[in-house]
Amino acid sequence: MTNHHDLFEGCKKRDAKSQRILYDLFKARLMGLSRRYTRDRDEAHDILQESFVKIFANIAQLESSDKLESWMKTIVVHIAINYYHKTKSKNNIFTTVDAITYQDESQPVYFNEIDDEHLLSLVNSLPDGCRIVFNMVAIEGYSHVEVAAILKIAEGTSRSQFHHAKQLLKGKLKCNNLMHYHEKFA
Repeated sequence: MTNHHDLFEGCKKRDAKSQRILYDLFKARLMGLSRRYTRDRDEAHDILQESFVKIFANIAQLESSDKLESWMKTIVVHIAINYYHKTKSKNNIFTTVDAITYQDESQPVYFNEIDDEHLLSLVNSLPDGCRIVFNMVAIEGYSHVEVAAILKIAEGTSRSQFHHAKQLLKGKLKCNNLMHYHEKFA
């Protein structure tokens, strides 16, 4: 297999070797995506596995290998969202977060010490609704109209959750003495 097109065609024919290569090629990226929508690695791994099952079951419906990666990412996002629809009531996920504040007594983290895991932990500490909407809008690039349709919520709820997420993250950065750096680079 020398390119994505050959790999794509092999997967469409349900070739196990092609499927394994595709899995190995994309598992890290898709796990990272899955991880942003979950609170822990076990949930993320479950979503990743379910995503690959769906990818391999439906890959023949995809017309071109050019859209393979974005199509797979969309599947992961939808499965992660469906996971939350199944496990938690929508009312609990998208509640107002006006009263939520962030107080952290831990040692300050300096900007040059911050890494991907720390940033991920800050985003993962957001309430579920805020975290999901933040990931969809800020990271994945969905519009609030698209988020509202996918999550089956009002567009205003999407905007509100995104606003709350930004405010909570700003508070978390302040508590970690990172806010002045954030404002400098924002």
